[in-house]
Amino acid sequence: MLIFVSIVLTILGLLHWFLYARLVSALDITSPTLLWPLRVLAAFLAVSYILGRILEQRMPGALAHAIDWIASIWVGMMWQFLWITFLFFLVKVVLVLSGQWSGMTFETQAALGRYSFYFVSSVVVLMCGYGIYKATGPARLVEVDVPVENWRPEWENFKIAMVADFHASTTNGPSNIEPWCEQISALGPDVILAPGDIVDTPARQIMPVAKSFSILSAPQGVFSTTGNHEYYVGVNGSVQLMREGGFNVLMNQTLELSNGIRISGIEDRTARQMGGTLPPFEALIPPDDSSEFRILLMHTPATGDVQRAIDAGFNLVVSGHTHGGQMFPFTLFTKMAFPYHHGLYKVHEGYQLTTCGIGYWGPPMRIGKPPEIMLIRLVPGDRPARCEWK
Repeated sequence: MLIFVSIVLTILGLLHWFLYARLVSALDITSPTLLWPLRVLAAFLAVSYILGRILEQRMPGALAHAIDWIASIWVGMMWQFLWITFLFFLVKVVLVLSGQWSGMTFETQAALGRYSFYFVSSVVVLMCGYGIYKATGPARLVEVDVPVENWRPEWENFKIAMVADFHASTTNGPSNIEPWCEQISALGPDVILAPGDIVDTPARQIMPVAKSFSILSAPQGVFSTTGNHEYYVGVNGSVQLMREGGFNVLMNQTLELSNGIRISGIEDRTARQMGGTLPPFEALIPPDDSSEFRILLMHTPATGDVQRAIDAGFNLVVSGHTHGGQMFPFTLFTKMAFPYHHGLYKVHEGYQLTTCGIGYWGPPMRIGKPPEIMLIRLVPGDRPARCEWK
């Protein structure tokens, strides 16, 4: 753990040094009276997010909450500053290598640096403000049609609402979660599925949020399973909060609905890292199973796990975890890490459905990947699969 933290702090330190160096260069700051406060600020911001999370968990209070909020917003701004500033830096490198930079007067160079800083800062503030607005606003609706070979007429109007990644925390509490839960229930789903990362702060600190989750309502039940963050903040307390909020938490468990649809849930693969064991996917389907359609709640859409689950007999695997990247540039990285990144995918004889989630992790921002609710319908096998963002 010490090595991991050291690596993270080193990377954060280098990133902040790059931003600090670009700021000093762009504004031509040379006075020690200004340089030292900027250095202290850069050092604080480099460790602020880790510091805020630690304080929120171990010494909760107004100060910890303020630091956590400031740090969370800064993390989002930092990444936007980084990639945009890096683009401008590359432009300067090209100008230097081509000899055009040295052909400019000092006044021109200074003006370009100054105005580029103003431009980048304005773009970042606008983007992050928009990201905060989208992340805490209503969720968009995604309509999904999943073809079923052994389709039943009684499934014609059967609706499944699927959401993931609420990430309930001290910075994402009832003021956000209650409207989302009201929006989900207003769709009139017959069943609600929430594959993990429901909780993102030790449960003892946010137990009142269970009342917000209790707004979720569906006649056939509200089902969830664990995600990686439930283990990071304490799985037992997280599961207790989820159950008090009305979730039927399926931890390597299965049940059959009255209409012949089987719902199963498997713990997130993080359980193995915590010393636990996970059953094979086949174990979640009883030998005498007579269901016509099987759905598995599995938080992380890891390629191998998805394929094994479908080969074991599940027709649809529903997941979250990726957030669709949540905001650029993370969309590039999550696509590389998870081929079943966001949307509906045909996998062997079944389907994988991955949502970008409804809450947020880290920065309270979503840029390009707003909160979403997936409304799933089972359709006859001769109809095409569909995943349409409204």
